[in-house]
Amino acid sequence: MSENQTHNISWMFSIINESDNDYFWKNLELLQEMNQTVCVVDGGSVDETKTDLKKRKITFHDLPESTRGQRFEFGARQTQASILIFVHPRTRISPEVIRAMQIDLPSHHSWGAFTHRFDTDHIILRFTSWWSNTIRGDLRGIFYLDHVLWVRRSLLTQAGGFPAVAIFEDTILCERLLRFGKPIRLPQTTVTSAVRFRKNGLTKQIMINQLAKLRYYLRQNNDSINRKYESGFDLNGKNSPQGQQLASKIADTDQQKN
Repeated sequence: MSENQTHNISWMFSIINESDNDYFWKNLELLQEMNQTVCVVDGGSVDETKTDLKKRKITFHDLPESTRGQRFEFGARQTQASILIFVHPRTRISPEVIRAMQIDLPSHHSWGAFTHRFDTDHIILRFTSWWSNTIRGDLRGIFYLDHVLWVRRSLLTQAGGFPAVAIFEDTILCERLLRFGKPIRLPQTTVTSAVRFRKNGLTKQIMINQLAKLRYYLRQNNDSINRKYESGFDLNGKNSPQGQQLASKIADTDQQKN
């Protein structure tokens, strides 16, 4: 795919076992249709993901047994784009989101995210999105990957790159970027799958989320937090958690940079 003519941007995907993830494939189709540059890094898929990418003639990179953050960092080094957009594989983007990055991005903003909502309409999930957008995002400057994070390459380099940890890598990245300036939340909406809430139930998943956050802010072992968070939840194939955990010493080293 050719570089965008308005802004030099690249849409980054860090994936593993996504063959049944319709959101990921719909995103790729849309980006192809709108002639966008895409960088896909696979963490060692054992399903049909790689086969499907080849069928669609989408170039991808292999980085087995890696964290999601490591794959994003590896992908960032494979492209010369000046703006990098990190897309969660279970979040849908829209033509409006793409056009915002092409045309409407203010030149004086160095990093930011989009406005979040879930694909399931429930009062608790609406509240979760509101909190994520306005309290954690606008006030504290912490956006998760399901908002679709974007950052100028120069700033990402200054911040030390994408964290290699197995979980909360987006939080750590935002904490680093905040040292250089506050983010902007763009009004265009990204839509995130509520699959975890549907499978685990709203109450249970909320408790799982809050416990993981508490353990993170207590600076407990990041690798251990991820194992507990993914325990009993087969999202990307057995023994293939969302972050594809690494050895504790690697995760801890990156978290302590913060």
